[in-house]
Amino acid sequence: MKPLKEKLLIKDATINKMQFDTEWFYKLDDMAFYLKEDLSEVEFVFLPMNIEGEQEYVKCAAFDDIIRGRKELKK
Repeated sequence: MKPLKEKLLIKDATINKMQFDTEWFYKLDDMAFYLKEDLSEVEFVFLPMNIEGEQEYVKCAAFDDIIRGRKELKK
């Protein structure tokens, strides 16, 4: 499994993300591509995100939810 560091994800321009209060939410499809893993077990919410100039509601997950979902896949 590829190790994850949130500071690196925040800086990564290939991953669409947005911040609410102090928590970052990452577009789940981008994270699945970045990690090359199935993240279907990760809890997510639909959030509005500007992608290529258009607002879309996409599946997003917080860093902790992604970590938790990855652990469940290992069992």
